[in-house]
Amino acid sequence: MWQGCIKCAFQHPLATTAAEYHPSATILNENAPMSPNTILSTLAAHDEVPTETLREIITGLVTTIKIRKVAWEADRTAMRAHINYAEDHLDVALQAREDPDFDFDHAGVPNDFVCNNNRVPTFQIPIGEGLYLPAEFIKRDEDDRKKVWGVTGRFGTGEPAYAHKLYAHAVEQPETPTEPLCPWFLRLLQGSTANYSHLREAIEELRDWGLAADIACYREYEDQLWDLNATIHSLRAEAELTKSLLDSCHHHLSAANTHHRLAQLEAVCHGKDCRFPIRGDFSV
Repeated sequence: MWQGCIKCAFQHPLATTAAEYHPSATILNENAPMSPNTILSTLAAHDEVPTETLREIITGLVTTIKIRKVAWEADRTAMRAHINYAEDHLDVALQAREDPDFDFDHAGVPNDFVCNNNRVPTFQIPIGEGLYLPAEFIKRDEDDRKKVWGVTGRFGTGEPAYAHKLYAHAVEQPETPTEPLCPWFLRLLQGSTANYSHLREAIEELRDWGLAADIACYREYEDQLWDLNATIHSLRAEAELTKSLLDSCHHHLSAANTHHRLAQLEAVCHGKDCRFPIRGDFSV
């Protein structure tokens, strides 16, 4: 529409007057930004352009340049802040690796958290930009003893706590090969509540949270498996009883000579299996 209006303005004797009242001319007079591609297309379509229109075009292009400069400055500022944030976290990570005696801000560590001291060596906390720091202070979850919470202790009171699943770590000693669990130990794991309580107490004395977590997991999974097997046994017994009742009905129908008394229905199936298609033969 703007290009068509300019073309008419070039050809009509009252071009200047018409341009003053056209909406596009009003926008241009307000120094609205203009696309360089649009300007090139418009100039290429006209051999002669009035001076006033050229002035408005130049003003629009200047406005476009200023707007893009402001946007570029905003992007540059945001990128610089992003880079500074990443550099700060990188400095902290490098300092943690190079200075093991880093002076932690213990005032910023949540209550009841204790020093990790390699108790949970795999607990790494993300600090952004793909960087991680070890959890220097940890606390076992009060409700779920198989989970631990941790903080780095390097970012003050506002640092959030992260959760980590506990599990037993392999003994990395060549002279101590991995062996199957002894029968007596399995009996303790699977035994009575009293025996299991003694086992839990002995594990707590070792102060190995990961080992205690796997002991608890084993006991829970053992109980779940027992419940599932009991359910399977109950369902199997119920299925066998239902099968017996089905056989009894089959015998009664046969004894009553039912198929001969309803022989007129034989043609309904047309020699095909007319049972419901979803049914299957599930043996007990």
